[in-house]
Amino acid sequence: MRRSLAILSVIVATAAGLVVSSGVASADPSASAWATLRQCESSGRYDINTGNGYFGAYQFDLSTWHSVGGTGYPYQASSAEQDYRALYLYRMRGWQPWTCATIRGLREDSSARSKVVPTYADSAYIGNGSAPSTPTPPTNEGSGGSTSSGAPAYPGRQFSEGDTSESLKAWQKQMGARGYGLTGTGYFGPKTKEAVLKLQKAAGLNVVGYIGPKTWAAAWATTPSVPPAPTTTPATSASCSVGAAKAPAWPGVTYNPGDTARDLQCWQKQMGHRGYGLIGTGYYGEATKTVVVGVQQRNGLPTSGILGPKTWAAAWEGN
Repeated sequence: MRRSLAILSVIVATAAGLVVSSGVASADPSASAWATLRQCESSGRYDINTGNGYFGAYQFDLSTWHSVGGTGYPYQASSAEQDYRALYLYRMRGWQPWTCATIRGLREDSSARSKVVPTYADSAYIGNGSAPSTPTPPTNEGSGGSTSSGAPAYPGRQFSEGDTSESLKAWQKQMGARGYGLTGTGYFGPKTKEAVLKLQKAAGLNVVGYIGPKTWAAAWATTPSVPPAPTTTPATSASCSVGAAKAPAWPGVTYNPGDTARDLQCWQKQMGHRGYGLIGTGYYGEATKTVVVGVQQRNGLPTSGILGPKTWAAAWEGN
């Protein structure tokens, strides 16, 4: 009888371990680990949608998002919701769904694959339910000659063509008041990009075509109302030979994290064309580094993260 009861206890305990239940796991990854993952996956942008089938700060595809109870599109969900679903997925599958976890050397703890369904309180620490907790990457906008005068606080993220954000409306309305023809739609379209380029030229900033902290502040600083057109023309898909079978000539410069260059836009646009989610900002950030390392791995190149001639050519001619 005692032996039968002992065996029964083992069976019950084993079965209980297979039941997905709610509660607190014994451990979860730190907030800094989640911040590292977000920065690598999406540059920490909760609202990112580049059209490559992966969405939001944690780059969910729709089937995975729905598998952990998400509804709609991940990038349209609140940051708190995305944090919660990411923790949910981690407790179901560990770091396995995220390539960036391997790239960044993140280690699993006892909550990985624990099958314990988290509560929203469990995930609140990840990003505090608001903006990403990662630091803003350097923008390489240049020093400029303007100083901020009454500018609202910088939202803590860069804005590039195709982005949509409530925070962007204030910048657009201010630029409209200064004669740039913007109305505050919250959408970063061609007109907004044109205004960004003109403002950067007038303010003595690097003409990179996206809004970082210096370009944000320059909208409220003392600059000409309607400056002349910029002399630096952003790269286009046609000028970059996007989709061509053979790579254009390597520009002769190696690119490292933090660099900003017009020619770098071409490599990014080509990789975006091949489904890697880059849009051609010309800034070498975390998202670009992830793609560079991935291309190097797939083509048997040293995974240095440095974009040199072989990695350049692989965007057009490699695997």
